[in-house]
Amino acid sequence: MQLTREDWVKAGIHKLAKSGIHEVRVEVLAKALRISKGSFYHYFRDRKELLDSMLDYWEDHATKRIIENVEQGTFSLEQLLHLSINNGDKQIETGIYAWAKHDPVVASRLVDIEEQRIHFLSVLYQKRGLTLPEAADRARLTYLTYVGWISRFESNPNFDIGKMFEILVKL
Repeated sequence: MQLTREDWVKAGIHKLAKSGIHEVRVEVLAKALRISKGSFYHYFRDRKELLDSMLDYWEDHATKRIIENVEQGTFSLEQLLHLSINNGDKQIETGIYAWAKHDPVVASRLVDIEEQRIHFLSVLYQKRGLTLPEAADRARLTYLTYVGWISRFESNPNFDIGKMFEILVKL
């Protein structure tokens, strides 16, 4: 079976989500993919290049593509928030945030990604009639609610994120 660069990236992201960044190692991924380590070096110079590619992939799929799809369609703020609750990537998000705690480069990159997301939420709030300052504040509060829920959804089932988002979208 011929693996692609994306297969390695996805395997790294899956391992990050399940076990944390310290388990994202070439040997571990090769074993999980049932392939030799040589395949890895066909696509990547080293582990750092894989990690950078994982972050690029996550940013593209979990932020940029979603924003592009929403901008091109008729998605509402409520639909975007519903999508964020029901996507299957909660563990990936949790893994990225945990990784950022141990890596200042990832932490800085995460801030940039968060700002893209918050800006887009602000645009959606503005479309609902809020002024720019109101929309920016509401977007930050919405994002903080989401991040708090992401960090606690497995440990505390009493957080009703749907209800929190309902409150936040009321104008």
